[in-house]
Amino acid sequence: MELSNLEKIYEALVNKTDEIKKETDLSRIESLSRALLEVEVDGTKAEKRKAFQFAYLKQLKDEAIQPNHQLTPDVIGYTIGYINNVLNDNKEVSLLDVGSGTGHLSMTLSELNPELQLNGVEIDSTLAELNANLCEFLETHMKIYPQNIIEPNFIETVDTAVGDLPVGYYPVQVEGYKTAFKEDNSFAHLLMIEAGMNKVKSDGIGIFTVPSNILTENQETLKKYIKEDVTLLMFLNLPRTIFKDEKSQKSIIVLKKGHESLQNKDVLIGDIPDFKDETSMKNFLRTIEEWNNK
Repeated sequence: MELSNLEKIYEALVNKTDEIKKETDLSRIESLSRALLEVEVDGTKAEKRKAFQFAYLKQLKDEAIQPNHQLTPDVIGYTIGYINNVLNDNKEVSLLDVGSGTGHLSMTLSELNPELQLNGVEIDSTLAELNANLCEFLETHMKIYPQNIIEPNFIETVDTAVGDLPVGYYPVQVEGYKTAFKEDNSFAHLLMIEAGMNKVKSDGIGIFTVPSNILTENQETLKKYIKEDVTLLMFLNLPRTIFKDEKSQKSIIVLKKGHESLQNKDVLIGDIPDFKDETSMKNFLRTIEEWNNK
């Protein structure tokens, strides 16, 4: 049976990665990063992105990595991209991926809206380089800042901030953040939300993945931040099927810069259905459009 073009691209990437790995002392992720520049393939942007996704996941089976090196699943990328397009009326907007990692989330968003002006900030040098090489592979422009979004930086303001945020504690205490805890270390994901929204223009949007219990546990600083600095627009629970257990369950929070009362509508709260359930997914997407048009 003849291979599909996606499968051919995937095999080419995997074979080139194995070849580089044997010839160098690079890690598998670093070898894949170099393979993106050396392999010669033809295909659509979607085929090449998905081939990279599968090739990256294959490397993870052979080499342990830290949690924040995981790829953003398509269900998250497509949902964030759809929400961004609806809230921005599919306009050409500038977007900042807060903690862009490999760049896979941004590439997924660009697939849904090629007119996006992509920016990413990533402190991990290995991931930042992989992000840059993936942009070359997919022929997609993205400005990458190799900086820490939480620390003072020189990142330009944008229309929308997004992020599939790592969950955990920030290793040092910080000042100037409303989401920071008064004592002990603060949650890195809360700081990254605030830092990302600091880079959003007035009335701009922020779309982030967060722990599903973010509004019920250790939420005092976040409640203060939402009450004073931003407007909560949506809180949508991601499908449980994409997580290992209930503790790792995540949701998507959507914020608007500047606090105001929503006119003629309530905060949209709900569950994102499994992508395999086409009918439920169509109904869910229609719900977002109807909410936005109120």
